[in-house]
Amino acid sequence: MLGKSDTKAMQEKLDLLQAENEQLRRKLMLLSGGSTMGSMTLGNLTSFGQSRISAPQATIAGLSVSYLIVDNQWRVIRMNTRMADFLNVDKNIVSRKPPLAELDGLEWAPHVLQTLLQDGAESLNEEIFEAERPNPVTGRSEYFQFKAVWSNSQGTVTVEDVTRLRTTRQFFERLVSPRIVERLLDSAEDPFLSHKRSMSVLFADLRAFTTFCENVEAPIVQTVFNEFFDICMHALEANDATLDKFVGDQVMALFGAPLPTVGHAYNAVKVAVDLQQAMQRTRARWIEQGLLPRALLELSPEILTLGVGINSGDMLLGMFGNQKANQYTVLGHHVNLAARLCSFASGNEVLASIGTVQEISRYAKENPARIAIPIKFRTKAQIEVKGIAEPVTVATLAYEQA
Repeated sequence: MLGKSDTKAMQEKLDLLQAENEQLRRKLMLLSGGSTMGSMTLGNLTSFGQSRISAPQATIAGLSVSYLIVDNQWRVIRMNTRMADFLNVDKNIVSRKPPLAELDGLEWAPHVLQTLLQDGAESLNEEIFEAERPNPVTGRSEYFQFKAVWSNSQGTVTVEDVTRLRTTRQFFERLVSPRIVERLLDSAEDPFLSHKRSMSVLFADLRAFTTFCENVEAPIVQTVFNEFFDICMHALEANDATLDKFVGDQVMALFGAPLPTVGHAYNAVKVAVDLQQAMQRTRARWIEQGLLPRALLELSPEILTLGVGINSGDMLLGMFGNQKANQYTVLGHHVNLAARLCSFASGNEVLASIGTVQEISRYAKENPARIAIPIKFRTKAQIEVKGIAEPVTVATLAYEQA
């Protein structure tokens, strides 16, 4: 037989399990109930109702916050205009202290206000949930973060439009390092707004890659390209660069985007050196492993070497295109010049415009302690570039080869 203490302990465990079960039931209702009109994401949700969930630290300009407050009888006693608009009710409704259940009727997030407040009352912590709904006009997804917390017998629910925060994070996590994403979210920058900015752009591509593709098996091409891709992404992330795009065997990278960067030209050169040195080591291994046949080397000595072009200047930066197809990129003759320099460069060579050389010189004088690699240029030639009346002076970078 069980003693009184054992019975009491079992009853306490049973009560706890029942409470957790009820909490889980409400959470499942919240998750499943809005499946037809919208969807819930567990994004910031871990151990719902059991452990405190810290609110995201990153913010971005333009977020709108709505709130309402209930008393200990779950009557709405205060609400701001944004919340009234969000719930599609008259703000003056609070004068009669309506029950929260009367207002908690979002079809795409049913009972979300009551559920979070009840869990908050039981856990004594702030509860957070994120919901997604399609905009009735544009059809695009919008994201809202709900928070609930109790204090002095009053419960507060806030709703924050985190659409820009969410979409900005999702978009730029693919293009830049996590530290740049966090800096972007902490800033007041609207990265999708088109505007002119002084920055640098780099193009790099593998020489005779088409010849290589035509003469080796597809799995080998895939292996070589994937390693080239990894090398590029590692160099970009290490030097605060933004991936613009890959076009075949060519990579395009931006410096000074999405956030302005004083040392954008210097960072571009660092990436160029990292790319060249890593590619030279990798190419030697490809030859040793037979991935790059020696017969192809005899026909094309520069095959799978890297040519790099860099230019700096004012460029038009932003999101260009339409809802079906768009691209975060730069436009203008400075971009065209960088592409031209890349095509003009020999294998293992880094070419830069005089504008880039001058930009690096200014940065080095103002920030000598930040220059981690020796940078020396020598004039190579003058080239004709479409859209530019005068010949462009080109400089080649002297760097330590691998």
